[in-house]
Amino acid sequence: MVLAHGYLDDHHAFDEVAPRLVAAGRRVVLFDQRGHGDSRSGTDGLSPRSMASDYAAVLQHFDVQDGVLVGHSMGAFLSVVFSILHADIARARLRGLVLVGGHAGNVAKGSVQNRLQIAMVKRGVMRLVLSTRTTARWMARSLFGAVAEPRFLEQAVDTIRRADLRGTLPILKAQVSDSYYERLGEVPVPAIVICGERDRTCPRFHSERLGAEIPGSRNVWLPRIGHMVPLEAPSAIVDAVEEHLRRGTTSPREVAQAS
Repeated sequence: MVLAHGYLDDHHAFDEVAPRLVAAGRRVVLFDQRGHGDSRSGTDGLSPRSMASDYAAVLQHFDVQDGVLVGHSMGAFLSVVFSILHADIARARLRGLVLVGGHAGNVAKGSVQNRLQIAMVKRGVMRLVLSTRTTARWMARSLFGAVAEPRFLEQAVDTIRRADLRGTLPILKAQVSDSYYERLGEVPVPAIVICGERDRTCPRFHSERLGAEIPGSRNVWLPRIGHMVPLEAPSAIVDAVEEHLRRGTTSPREVAQAS
């Protein structure tokens, strides 16, 4: 199971998911995406194409067989890009995708929160906002749903404050300007698309399109949950992984709702 975190996050985003998968006897691969956590940006920068190639490298390096690729937020976006640009590797090594709070580009559409925060990052204002713990906590709270457990909120605050805002700006801009929606039919493996009903960062319509247009896929909707599904509802991700492993590499198209 390969777990890919979101923008300004690192592999600790899956601290509640990975142990559950390991306890179920699954082999889990965690990595910090380039420009995030302990990973450097690399010589070819933070473009969707270069970062998607990292997914191919990870799958090949760890010789993933019959795997499931879980992507959260930016990780979901890059999972889609990888699956399109490296379809042969995805088809050979994966049973499916789990796309969590994700999108296929054009991420600012329909999200006032996203447009505001992206503008703040581009203009350098976000660093000022994150300079105090109080304002950083306010921003992090907007990522959660009805309830933000204090320890998870503080984890989000610490991660965001450590992030390299300037260095990661290229992939942020790409998520706004690029769109792979017209190519979703090229994704060669089915996806289970999970979205919190209170997600203000990647609104519902992104997940609706992913679930409807990636062949063999379906949607799972989580009441009261926000964008931080790996922390707020880790069991939903584990259940989706196990579903892929039960059903194998192909499945009929299904669009369903679960609560």
